[in-house]
This record gives sequence, structure tokens and C-alpha cells, in this order.
Amino acid sequence: MLLGAIMKPWQVIAGIRRKSSVPSRTRRRVSFALACLALTSVGACDSGHQPTAQPSKATGSSTPRLTLIAPESEDWTREEAARHLADEELGISAAIRLIHLTETTVLSVPAELTDDHIRRLQLLQLSEERWALGVSDREQPGWLHAPVFISADGIVDRLANGTEEEVLTLHVSEDAEIFPHLALLPDRVLLVEEKLIPAIILQPDQPVCLVMRKDQGFPYVALVLAHAEEGAEVARYIWDPYELVFTGPAVDKLPDTPGGKFHVDLPACERLEPIGGEIPEPAPIEVLPEDVPDEPIWNEPEPPV
Repeated sequence: MLLGAIMKPWQVIAGIRRKSSVPSRTRRRVSFALACLALTSVGACDSGHQPTAQPSKATGSSTPRLTLIAPESEDWTREEAARHLADEELGISAAIRLIHLTETTVLSVPAELTDDHIRRLQLLQLSEERWALGVSDREQPGWLHAPVFISADGIVDRLANGTEEEVLTLHVSEDAEIFPHLALLPDRVLLVEEKLIPAIILQPDQPVCLVMRKDQGFPYVALVLAHAEEGAEVARYIWDPYELVFTGPAVDKLPDTPGGKFHVDLPACERLEPIGGEIPEPAPIEVLPEDVPDEPIWNEPEPPV
């Protein structure tokens, strides 16, 4: 079913702790990211921001009959399905067929589909060469949960795997020239261009996370306290459509509770121009050894005149 697959963040965290094969550092980072999501958007989850499973209305059969997928799509080749992506009526059927052709299961298209789940799916065009399929947000148009990319020639590209797929959201901009398409996780913001570009990356193990917000209709990225009600905002990152970068602090003090400072992983941020906050400490200077040649250099005799 849908969306038992998209688990409550605290349920996912418990599952991570049981999987000892995951490195402890990875578990800590993912657990923290999920905790951020749970604590900053729990109200949104309750009000419908996160997809929720709907009971099937079908009776008399363990597998409800699907009425929202074109029957002929089951026989489409990849090329045939790709040609229907732009079709308003057949686009979802085409995207589902392309995912099935990969013979893998993605979170947004579970193995057992229902009409209720298909109604929640949305296919949005990002460019002439790329589409995104995901679970639509009930209250945030242009938001997709657990998205996958599909190219114009029918290639399916997963943005994340495992627990990251469960908390990944894609913001599809109304005008990408003014504000870009963004893929968001609690500890990073990625620009969606020809490839995913790390724009803002947080250093690990901090009591803050990144969320999307709007101010008078204009979107921005906010850094919020993970353990405060309604995610108290501690920094803003504003998109500069001329320089094609976010602007905002790389280091700054946090409120007395929890205290300390937050740190952005500045070397990992390819689209962040540090403005405001505290000046980051310079990287330590690496002392290089003197340049000594491996072999002695002999003076060659001058050629005869």
C-alpha cells in the first residue's frame, strides 16, 4: 500500500537502530535527519502534508481492479511509453510503465497499486528533457514526495534510496528562472539542473535542519531548530537569480537553548555565497615540504661555439 511505505520518521529511526549492518556514523546522520523532519513538520504530517494511506473501496478481491491506468500501457515498450509522458490522460500510465520496466520498486510506485494511490501521483515536467513523478502534497502544489526523475527517452533515475527516499521532497518551481527546482533533505538542499548540484550542505550532528518557506509569496530556504515548536527559524538563505547562488550565513550562534553555533559545510556547498553571521574560521594552512628533486641535476656542458 502507499503509504505504509512512507513511514513515520520515528518509526524509520527505530528501524535504523535495528539494522546493525549500517555504519554507526551513517545511522546517526540519517536518524538525525529524520528526527529533524519529524519535529519540524509533525503538524504538517497530521494535516495532510505527508501522503497517507487510503483504504481501498474494492470488495470481493484481495487485489482491487485498477481503473486509472490505461490497460494498453501494460504492453508498451520503453520508447512507446516515453512518447506518452506529455499526454495529459496517459502520462501517469506511461510513467508507471517505465518504472515497471526497470524491474525495481520505488517508494512512490509500490508493487501493489490501488486507484486511491494513483490519484495521489503527480507527473510534473521540469524541462524539455526531464519529468518528475512522485506523491503529490495535499496542501503544497508543486511538492512531490519520494520523487523519481524520468528522462524524455524513458530512463528512470532515482534521487535517493532507503531512508533518504522516505524523507526526500522535490519542489517544482513555477518559474525556474526566478527560483530553481530544489530537492530537499533535512541536512541538504540540491539544485535540480542537468545533474543534482549541492547548494547548501550542513555539517553533521547539529540540532538544526533545512526547510522550505515563503515570505509574502516568495520562497526561501530556512534553517530551523529541530527541537523547537513550529521550527523556530535561525537563518535564511535567499536565492539570487542573477548570480545563481543562495546567500546566507555559513556560521552563526544558536539561541541559548540549545546554545552553541551552527555550521554549514562550506567546501561542499557549490551554490552558497556566505553573507551575514560570523566569519568562518579559515582552514588550517598545510605546510608543504621543500621541493627537493628526486635525482640530482647535473650541469650539462655548454655546446661548442
